[in-house]
Amino acid sequence: MNVFFRLVVTGAALAAAVGTAAPAAASVTYDPKTMKGYAAAGDVRKAFKWSEATLNQRAPKLVFNHDFWTDDNYTVTCGKRVFPTSHHREFGRFELRHAVVKDKQRGAPKGYGGKLLGVWITGPSMGISGTSMGPAVGQPCADGEPGTTTAVKLLSTKVGWALSVTSGNDYRQLVIG
Repeated sequence: MNVFFRLVVTGAALAAAVGTAAPAAASVTYDPKTMKGYAAAGDVRKAFKWSEATLNQRAPKLVFNHDFWTDDNYTVTCGKRVFPTSHHREFGRFELRHAVVKDKQRGAPKGYGGKLLGVWITGPSMGISGTSMGPAVGQPCADGEPGTTTAVKLLSTKVGWALSVTSGNDYRQLVIG
């Protein structure tokens, strides 16, 4: 085998390896106070276990949300039985405005072509929230036990939020705080 042929084969192998190198791991950046951030295409694909082609097809219909909740933990006394219970007291969701970011392909007409890079999340557009009453003295006992609740003690409250994305009926959390 001559030297020139070996160099051509080695150069072609090196070019192929560089051309298929995986990008650095992407991460979602999101500020829950401003409800703004960026979700890289790779993170959305990974969340749904989609191919690049599937993400490109479904990207226009993605819905990003800021979910929030407050969970209270209690001990409840019912007769002689004392048991722990959690109550999802407050909950809600803000639908977030967003814009798909594509890599511009040289020479492609405006709005066409380009690889989907990610999604800019630009803030809330609308929201909905609700609240419900926790356990209280005098309520029927849980789990069909006879009698009424005789004591309730609040032990802790935990507040949380998540950045989520929905495609049709499929819901995924990208960041949980």
